[in-house]
Formats: sequence, C-alpha cells, structure tokens
Amino acid sequence: MASDLLTKWLVHYDPIHRGYAPNGIANGVTATGGWTFPRVGGGYNLYRGVGSSEAVDFDHPVGAAGGGASSVMNFSWRPHAASTRYCYRVKSIGGGGVESAASVPAAVAEFDALGALVGLRPNGPTGFLVRPVAGGKFGLRWVYVSRFEEAAPDHFAVFHDGGTGSVDYATVVATVPHRSGRAHYGYTSAAFAHDARRVWGVRAVTAGGVDDGNVTVAFAWADAAAPEVHPLVRLARVVPEED
Repeated sequence: MASDLLTKWLVHYDPIHRGYAPNGIANGVTATGGWTFPRVGGGYNLYRGVGSSEAVDFDHPVGAAGGGASSVMNFSWRPHAASTRYCYRVKSIGGGGVESAASVPAAVAEFDALGALVGLRPNGPTGFLVRPVAGGKFGLRWVYVSRFEEAAPDHFAVFHDGGTGSVDYATVVATVPHRSGRAHYGYTSAAFAHDARRVWGVRAVTAGGVDDGNVTVAFAWADAAAPEVHPLVRLARVVPEED
C-alpha cells in the first residue's frame, strides 16, 4: 500500500523541472515548484487519443478543470487537426492527486478535410450477412447494438457494387427504418440475373445524415434458375389386373 501511494505521489513530484512537464502544467504543480500537488479541491483531467478509445494517452492531459466544473475543454496549445477523429475521456482527480478510472464511454470529436466538425455517428451494424433468395433476389440481415452509440440512427442505408466489385457508397439502393429497441433487421432486394455477383454494404445513418462510415461488405451470387429435374424420376404405368 505504501509503495502504491508513493508511486501515485511521484506522478506529481517534479522539483527538477519545477513542475514544467505536461502533467505538472495541467495540474498546476508549477505553482509549488514541483514539490506538492496544489489542487486541494480536486478536479478533472481530460485525455485523448486518435482513432479509438483504446488509443487514449493517459500520460499527458490535454485539458483540466476545477472540482466544481461541469465541463472541461482542451488546452489551446493542444488543437485539432483536419481529417482526424479524436476520442476524449475524463478522469476525476482528488485533492491528493489520485485519479479515478476513466469515463466510459469516450466522447468523440471528428473533423473533415476542411477542419469542420463532423456530427456524432451511430454505431455500425454487426453480424452482416447476404444470401441468395429464390427468383434472383438477395436477402440481407444485420444487427444493430445501441450500447455506447454517439447518436441514434434514423435509418439504415443499403448499397451494392453494381457489378464492379467495389461498393458504391454514393448511391443508396434502399433504406430500412431504425426502430428504437429493435436489434435485428433485414432487406430483400429486387431480382437480378442468374449468377449475377453483387457485393453489398449497410450503414446506419442519423436524422442529420451522418453515417457510421463502416466498410464491412458481404457478397453472394443470384440464383434465378428453376430446379433441375432429377434424372432418376420415372413415371410408372399401372396395368389393371384381368378378371
């Protein structure tokens, strides 16, 4: 226990640099020359990573707020880059400098190529399957799990490759409404020529038009042929018995 407390205290003990390290600056350790932790009222530390919540760097806070705060912002010297998705998580910190576990789920901030903020995304569908259906049609099935979603979807957009081998996400083939609390969804396509190969994709889309961006695909070949007559099928001729 003593060793554990010492380890936590040494996170803030920085007399050599007088607290002018990233963690010390975020927590005001510079005010004590790196000797003690000055945030006796506790507060919140903000951390972030690029891409996913698993990539969050918990060694370098990018923002901080006091104990009475209801929000926390990133430091001005830790800006955002275009075409980047950031995942933020928060830890509360006590007056002695000991942090809590990180918040779950992560908050997301995503920026497009022009540096504009992209809206919150829904989760991507899971368990995506495609199979041929009689008459040259395709049957699509998928599951939507709402846990930890950034935003709820309004509907699902269905796409296919048009026979090119690459799904055309600019052309929506069909939409399937999302129903709150419902997990399993499906779609049956129009008929295609026999043996036509199609690659399919499905994305969840919010009411504001922001999709989940997944690139999961599945493919199958259309079956529009009638069943063959088995060669062993024979007609039997019945001869009536004589009196």
